[in-house]
Amino acid sequence: MNDNLSNLKEISVSELSALLKRYIEEGFTYVKIKGELGRVSRPASGHIYFDLKDERSVLACIVWRNTKKVESEFIKEGLEVSAVGKLTTFSGQSRYQLIVSDIAPAGAGSMMAMLEKRKKGFIEEGLFDSKRKKVLPFLPQVIGVVTSETGAVFSDILNRLNERFPRRVILWPVPVQGKGSAEKIAKAIIGFNSLVGTRDVPRPDLLIVGRGGGSLEDLWCFNEEIVVRAVAQSEIPVISAVGHETDTTLIDYVADIRAPTPTAAAEIAVPEREKLLEKTGDLGERLSRPVFLKINQEGKNLDQISKRMENIKYILADYVQRFDILAVRFPKILHHYIQKKKEQLLIIKTSVIDADIISKDLMVKHSLLKALGKQLNQQINSLLRNKKNMLINVSRLHNSLSYRRTLSRGYTIVRDKEMKLLRNKGEATKEKFLNIEFEEGLLSVEVSKVKR
Repeated sequence: MNDNLSNLKEISVSELSALLKRYIEEGFTYVKIKGELGRVSRPASGHIYFDLKDERSVLACIVWRNTKKVESEFIKEGLEVSAVGKLTTFSGQSRYQLIVSDIAPAGAGSMMAMLEKRKKGFIEEGLFDSKRKKVLPFLPQVIGVVTSETGAVFSDILNRLNERFPRRVILWPVPVQGKGSAEKIAKAIIGFNSLVGTRDVPRPDLLIVGRGGGSLEDLWCFNEEIVVRAVAQSEIPVISAVGHETDTTLIDYVADIRAPTPTAAAEIAVPEREKLLEKTGDLGERLSRPVFLKINQEGKNLDQISKRMENIKYILADYVQRFDILAVRFPKILHHYIQKKKEQLLIIKTSVIDADIISKDLMVKHSLLKALGKQLNQQINSLLRNKKNMLINVSRLHNSLSYRRTLSRGYTIVRDKEMKLLRNKGEATKEKFLNIEFEEGLLSVEVSKVKR
């Protein structure tokens, strides 16, 4: 060994790992790394493990569950991202890794590719099919709004509704961007659908889901699968009102109607009251004209009829006479009808008595049959017990006569290679291979020499 090398201080594996950890953590502050996400793992602990890779190298990464800046919806396998974090080591596997503190898509192109892939999957599933879209109520009594309570969207919707046709509005406040926003939006939609409906908190007839404009990243929560499926499964009709007219998200395709802006959503939700009243007035006037004409005409007809009714007593005289004749004949007809029904009732009564006798006879036979069944069951059980005892005795006899009881006394059985029984020394000396059976099992031996 080289003298210089022999003078090296000996350290443990753990000491070396600690030195490497310190050198790497002190040698690098924060680093920003671009790469493609791969091997994403989300264990029950809440931490996220994934790889950042390019065409030649792979870097292990970790996002601790309490990291607030990281948007977990952007951690999807195959997405190109830019991650910020600190380098450290993991001595358990002799590797270095990045503790991620912030992550974002590397570019709009990467997010758009991811969006198109997700959109294609929903189209194939039929979630965007126009046949499954619901018709909006003409004049909803209660409107549910899913949006932020701090933004201008809710006040814009409320003001526009009050201008057109005031309705009761219930706000379910949610964050409309950032970590956890998609889950809360979906929960709000599901929550509105789950309402039983009371006087204090009625179930809405219509939902508006919306927010103001923003970048693709800002609107991303409305592209998440959990929100899309919540809208698709909503029993209450949904109007999507996300962003400006040029902004498009996946819930725009699955909603029953897409509004270009939140204000437009309010205009779609209710008709304009003044125009509705004006139209109603016009229709009322159009309907009243023929009614008045009909009343005047019927009045003239009534005058003519009243003149004809002056001689009504003469017209009714014939009917009075016919009534008198029927009054005389009716008692005889009624008496004949009652006699006929009495005869029918007597026949039915006799049939009921016969049925009662048959029923009692059946009950006696049923009791007899039940007793015979019980007796038969007892005989069968007795026979089965006898057969069982016979089988036990036969089994014991078989065991006592088995050759294995002989083996238990220290004897062996010798067989040839084909397991044929060898009865004497002469047969055994001819074989090269022997199988010797003991109580514990079979022993195969090769015969190398025979002493005569």
